[in-house]
Amino acid sequence: MPERLGYVVDDVERLVIDHDYRPLGDIDDDVLLLEWDIAVSKEDLVQFAATARRWWRESVIVAPYRIYYEHMLSEPVWAHRSWDGEPKGMANPVGAVPVGTGQPTCNLFGLGMVYLPAKLVRAFIDAKWSNKFGDVEFSMWHYLHVTQDVPICWDVHPVHLNYRTPQVH
Repeated sequence: MPERLGYVVDDVERLVIDHDYRPLGDIDDDVLLLEWDIAVSKEDLVQFAATARRWWRESVIVAPYRIYYEHMLSEPVWAHRSWDGEPKGMANPVGAVPVGTGQPTCNLFGLGMVYLPAKLVRAFIDAKWSNKFGDVEFSMWHYLHVTQDVPICWDVHPVHLNYRTPQVH
């Protein structure tokens, strides 16, 4: 864990991943992924899983969570992005802007709290589209090869613990 950042301690099954999510391809099932620094209530976890099962069993679905930038922005932004489809830069795709609160879909998405169908995880890995399996790479591939719009489940409210409490004023 990065020093001095918040993280969750719970009894969720662990898969240790070091910046490359390729080990997800070894799981023979769909995945409801919670990153190590995402906190979620029992009710929201149940709601998100039920929503994924009921509506998007074959598709990616994401939960909204805020990202707190230390030096770049004064206000937090949602992790998911709208994008114009121009893959000119992997780290910061040209034209990608944070979604607005309540926006029903996104084009690019973080993997903090996400439902990933196994067939899409395997398809991304098998395509060898990128040397890395990260949120930017997977969501860009998904946009270009699966669908442009990914549903955001605004009924749940996970919290990304990626901020330093001494910076809270």
